[in-house]
Amino acid sequence: MTIVGDATKSRLIALFIDHFVAFGLVLMFVAFVPESLPWLKGLFFFAVYIAYFLVLEGLWSRTVGKHVQGLVIRKLDGSPCDWRAAFIRSGFRIFEVNPLLFGGLPAGLIIISNERRQRFGDIIADTLVVPVDLKWDARSFAAGEEQAYWAQDVSRHH
Repeated sequence: MTIVGDATKSRLIALFIDHFVAFGLVLMFVAFVPESLPWLKGLFFFAVYIAYFLVLEGLWSRTVGKHVQGLVIRKLDGSPCDWRAAFIRSGFRIFEVNPLLFGGLPAGLIIISNERRQRFGDIIADTLVVPVDLKWDARSFAAGEEQAYWAQDVSRHH
């Protein structure tokens, strides 16, 4: 069985929530930069936006939007998203989910066109966005197979 990431409206709603929160943080920080330094405002805009995703994904494997929607980022082996994966995901976010360029169109096209429902940053970082109650059977990875099951069905698998 191939573990498939979440490509439902939950992920899209999480994205909207995250953009709202990230832009709120951006506006708070940029407000403290003098108008005479527009380049610094631009730098803060970019840095705070990326830092929102990088820090939350690196620390907790989820952002505010993913938490609200019951989603979490997992590595393909089922482990939590680590700092390396968060850095890769955030770096590719600049091109894939940039609201100032093409919005989420590049990420959306990549997500719907691959079997695992991953955006390009997920593919490179070996991560998936999945429901929080999805569990991996670690024994299956040792055997070279992928298996996952819903937490509600745990009793049937033991």
